[in-house]
Amino acid sequence: MKPDAILEVQDLRTAFDTDTGRVTAVDGVSFEVPRGKVLGIVGESGCGKSVTAFSITRLLPQPHGKILGGSILFEGRDLVTLPPEEMRKVRGKEISMIFQEPMTALNPVQTIGKQLGEAILLHDPQNRDAVARSVEMLKRVRIPSPEVRLGEYAHQLSGGMRQRVMIAMALINSPKLLIADEPTTALDVTVQAQILELIAELQRELGMSVILITHDLGVIAETCDEVVVMYAGRIVERAPVHELFANPRHAYTRGLLESIPRLDAPPKARLKAIFGNVPSLENLPAGCRFADRSGKAHAPELLNTRPPFVEISPGHSIENCPVCTA
Repeated sequence: MKPDAILEVQDLRTAFDTDTGRVTAVDGVSFEVPRGKVLGIVGESGCGKSVTAFSITRLLPQPHGKILGGSILFEGRDLVTLPPEEMRKVRGKEISMIFQEPMTALNPVQTIGKQLGEAILLHDPQNRDAVARSVEMLKRVRIPSPEVRLGEYAHQLSGGMRQRVMIAMALINSPKLLIADEPTTALDVTVQAQILELIAELQRELGMSVILITHDLGVIAETCDEVVVMYAGRIVERAPVHELFANPRHAYTRGLLESIPRLDAPPKARLKAIFGNVPSLENLPAGCRFADRSGKAHAPELLNTRPPFVEISPGHSIENCPVCTA
């Protein structure tokens, strides 16, 4: 494990058993999260971003979700082989997660105070300051009248306030690693900016590492130090954030960047879009998975052999498909 990394994922493979057979959602994914840094994971819906996060936290739906291979090293411990009772001590204490939709992640029949207190007492049953700690965390995430909010339920809060409660719950035990899975989904632009600013501020203040999962490259540009681009369960490109935006080398990364609306575009100009759709997990090619959407002619055998993942410059690596990197 690299000395500056808090988390190192190596050749992770995660699958789900379905009525039609086993499908692989994460296929040989490897990356590191440096201490005190923000790693962004970006890609279209269905590319395996959230499944990667649930694999790290061992929250895959049971009994259908399975980690088939690879390792997830957190400070030298392999979370894949960690007994369930030990994993429960890590989850929520050392590694926390902000879920994509707070309305489904928060318990609708328990008060906010009850849920925050439970997060504390689960890891420290003798704690006598759970209420005071809960109020303090709500203040830190800028929720007004925190003492009042402790007695309220999720449906009584706005979307932005529910997301702030989720952040407070994730950070209440001062974790070393925070996984934020689409933390600004369904929020308006102003609230999105506030939530991202809040996460960045708390990250700097607490010195924790962050994995930020999103499909929004604008969010990646504002908040991340490094970027992992995922497509159809694999990483196709990884680079420091400034390098990725200045010199994208994979066709999928270029397609994502070109689909962003530009202020200098001519009036009524059509937005560029990536041709086709992410392939079904039930019918994934063994080789390059983006070649059919690249718009370029390619040899059929390209779909049979997986391209190597190679480093093309310091810190910048790509899945080296001759069609997608031409």
